[in-house]
Amino acid sequence: MENKEYSNRFDSNNYFFNKDSRLGIYLIHGFSSTTYEVKKLAEYLAGQGYKVKADNLPGHGTSLSDCNSTKYTEWLLFVEQGIAEMYSTCDKVIVIGVSMGAVLSLHLGSLFPVDGIIAASAIFKFKNEFNVRVINRLFHRIKKNIPKQSVFHPDQVKVQKIQFYGYSQYPLYALNELRKMVDKVKLNLHKISSPIFLIHSKIDQTAPIENLKIIQNHLTTKDLDTLVLHQTGHNVFDTELDDKALIFSHIDTFINKIFNVK
Repeated sequence: MENKEYSNRFDSNNYFFNKDSRLGIYLIHGFSSTTYEVKKLAEYLAGQGYKVKADNLPGHGTSLSDCNSTKYTEWLLFVEQGIAEMYSTCDKVIVIGVSMGAVLSLHLGSLFPVDGIIAASAIFKFKNEFNVRVINRLFHRIKKNIPKQSVFHPDQVKVQKIQFYGYSQYPLYALNELRKMVDKVKLNLHKISSPIFLIHSKIDQTAPIENLKIIQNHLTTKDLDTLVLHQTGHNVFDTELDDKALIFSHIDTFINKIFNVK
C-alpha cells in the first residue's frame, strides 16, 4: 500500500563523498524535504574531487510526527556541529543551502567566517504570510499537517509543474518552528562577512522573489553575487530545465573563486 506520508522525491540517506579531500562543501536541504533535492548537486561536485557532505536535518527523512516534534534550535545546533566537523578535516569549506537550508547556511555565516556561502531560494517571507504568521501560529497544536498540494492553485501546479519533495504534507508544528527560526536568523544577517552567492527564481511559488531583496537589504558584505532564474522554480538544484547548465556553471565559478581553482 502506498504511504501517503511521503512524496516520490524522498531520500532517507545521508551522503559523504571524497572524505580525504581538504576542500569541503556542506550541503543543506530545505524544510520538510530530504537529501533528495541536493543529491544531484552533491554528486556533481563530488565528481570534481571535493569533499561533499549532505545529511538529513533533524525530523527529516523520517516521519511527519518526528518533524513536528523537532525544535528549530535542533536544526541550528545540527548544522553548527556539521560545519565544525567539516572544518576539522578541511582547509576551506563552502556552505550551500536551498530554501530552509539556505537560511541555515546564512545562519552559519553569521556565526563563523566560513569561506563561502551559496544560498538558493532562501525563505524569510512566506508565500502566505498571514496563514504562517497568524493562523498557523494560533492553531498548529490542533491541526498537525496539511497536504502540500492544497497550498497551491491547481493551475499553478499544472502549468509550472510544481514538484513536491520529502513529506507529502507540511508539518505545521514544524512550520511554526521555521517561522521562529527565520526571524532569528534575519536579525543577524548583517554579521556575515563571507563571500555570498544568492540564487532565486522569479517564478518561485514557495519563497517569493521578494526574499532576494530582503536578504540584500540586510547584508553588509561587499562580496555578493546574485543569479535570478526565469524557468526553474523553488528546487533549483534538482532541475532538468535549461536553467540547470546556467545554475551549475555559476556555482562552479563561485567555488573556483573561493578555492582558487584554475
